[in-house]
Amino acid sequence: MRIVPGTPALVTGASTGIGREIALALARKGCRVALLARNRETLTAVAREVEKAGGEALVLPVDITDEPSLGEAVRQVAGTFGGLRLVVANAGLGRYAFVEEQTADIPEQLIRVNYLGTVHTVRHALPHLLAAAPSHVVAVASSAGLIPHRLGSAYCASKSAVIQYMATLRLEVLDRGVGVTWVCPGAVRTPFFEGSNLDPEADLPLLARLLVRMLEPEEVARATVRAVERNRREVVRPFSVRFFAWTRRMSPGLADWINRKLP
Repeated sequence: MRIVPGTPALVTGASTGIGREIALALARKGCRVALLARNRETLTAVAREVEKAGGEALVLPVDITDEPSLGEAVRQVAGTFGGLRLVVANAGLGRYAFVEEQTADIPEQLIRVNYLGTVHTVRHALPHLLAAAPSHVVAVASSAGLIPHRLGSAYCASKSAVIQYMATLRLEVLDRGVGVTWVCPGAVRTPFFEGSNLDPEADLPLLARLLVRMLEPEEVARATVRAVERNRREVVRPFSVRFFAWTRRMSPGLADWINRKLP
């Protein structure tokens, strides 16, 4: 779909990192952007940046794991903007540990935030997107949904679930005027890793640390906006991650061997 001035959009996890940069990229195109996250203060600061960049901002503090409140927020966005044409389900969480060291709350929390948060965002937004077609929905997943790595069993599973959900959604709604994209970046320089118990400079496989550069959130935002306008199904950045994901699909045994031998 074409992103034109006045396009009504919604971005979850909009207070920091990738979500913030996507909101600003949309603002520079003159969009009306609903900013959803838990912290009102940080959202308000982002809203000022959105308006300075040429967009219109609506601040809605909400926890995406609170499904009734999320549904009400989506309805409020559609009512305020007179519809909804672009949704970016970006909110996410990282928690890392070896399987035998995981407490029960780790996989439960990641499924609740990363997978179910995306599912509920899409479910509540979809009627508005169908009514406003051509429209588009994006989920910010992760390369971890394509390439498993040590310490990431729960996180990788949650992001794999997001990818499969969006892939199925695309089959269902593409012919009804709703584009569907999932974005799978490698490590991104954001506050994501704070409190996640993962140091990307030390804990990721050696080959990944040597060959995969850290992305800036602005790069991911630009790639996301391009993908919407070109109706791309999947975005994987950087190229080296795309290559590793392809290798994993073509030769999973070799990929496993490399990951085991190059800790």
